[in-house]
Amino acid sequence: MAAAASADIEALAQLDSRDVGALTEHMDIYADDPATRDEQVAVYNKGTRYIIDLVAETCDCPDMLHRRPDGGCKHCRRIQFRRGEREIPAGVDRDAIDDSLLEHIDDGVSR
Repeated sequence: MAAAASADIEALAQLDSRDVGALTEHMDIYADDPATRDEQVAVYNKGTRYIIDLVAETCDCPDMLHRRPDGGCKHCRRIQFRRGEREIPAGVDRDAIDDSLLEHIDDGVSR
């Protein structure tokens, strides 16, 4: 039992604030948004639309534009989780993950 608890703590320690946001915040993702081109998707988060370029792995949000975090902003990471390019660490409570992301992952759908 102690080994399992230790594994959960290690898994959660891997998460930074951008991973937490990518997993827990509600985001709507549209590949067919009028503002996007073929290699882009629109991510709506907290009432704001952000454009993700899937080829360049960039986002037009302030975090990406000003800080350029390793691994991308929470919007890019959401796409990575959704596409299976980034694994949800073992030990992360599925109840804390945004339902729209879980439904997508559970259905095995990718863009």
